[in-house]
Amino acid sequence: MINRNKLNIIILVAFVLLLIALVVQLLPLLEDVLENREDESSIAKTVDALGWRGPPALVGLAAIQVIFPLIPAAAIGVLTGLSYGVYWGPLIFLVGIAFGNIVVIFAIRRIDNFLAGKIKHKGKHHRMLSKENLEKIQKPEMVAFFLFLIPFISGAGPYLFAETKVKLWKYIVAVVAGCIPTTIVYVFLGERLSQGSYTTVIITASILVVAMVLILVFRKKILGLILSGEDDKNEKEPTP
Repeated sequence: MINRNKLNIIILVAFVLLLIALVVQLLPLLEDVLENREDESSIAKTVDALGWRGPPALVGLAAIQVIFPLIPAAAIGVLTGLSYGVYWGPLIFLVGIAFGNIVVIFAIRRIDNFLAGKIKHKGKHHRMLSKENLEKIQKPEMVAFFLFLIPFISGAGPYLFAETKVKLWKYIVAVVAGCIPTTIVYVFLGERLSQGSYTTVIITASILVVAMVLILVFRKKILGLILSGEDDKNEKEPTP
């Protein structure tokens, strides 16, 4: 029988090969997105020319931007709206987000299983969202939901929660729910751009920026309320 470490290695190699194949296939389209962020109408024509392969390609792009957080999610979201409108666009983008998070979580947990006992973590962690603090929370998916409401910092989400004990399905549901508001805005912006409604785009983008700034300003208070609520629950539970 294959032992656990060998199985982990096989799965990790399969994931790496899958990721490489995905990146290679989508690299030309990804380069176009990064080079033409200010005007994605020409890229939308390229996606349209792909036919039935268009939706899987955009799902792949959305997944890649989760795996590599430096790729701007907004560019992929707006392109999805340009290509598939406000009905299919959000679904395509959210499926990609979910798939990318699953890949990261699963891969990191497999690596941790492989390295279990071989690497000891040292040092104290004082960050509010450290692994130690997240493990104390009964419902870490609530923190994940809040984190993914903020597109500028949500890229750390899968790498942060991968090493916690949160159930994968609960985490994915929280991620998708947290991404819905910004996904709708991205796709709506793309759809409006395709219609030439630039005034609507400017107003919507301004509202999004203001909302994100407010969330960023009060992020510590909101996270503090979530964490303090979990602490109260832990104190009320009887000690066995």
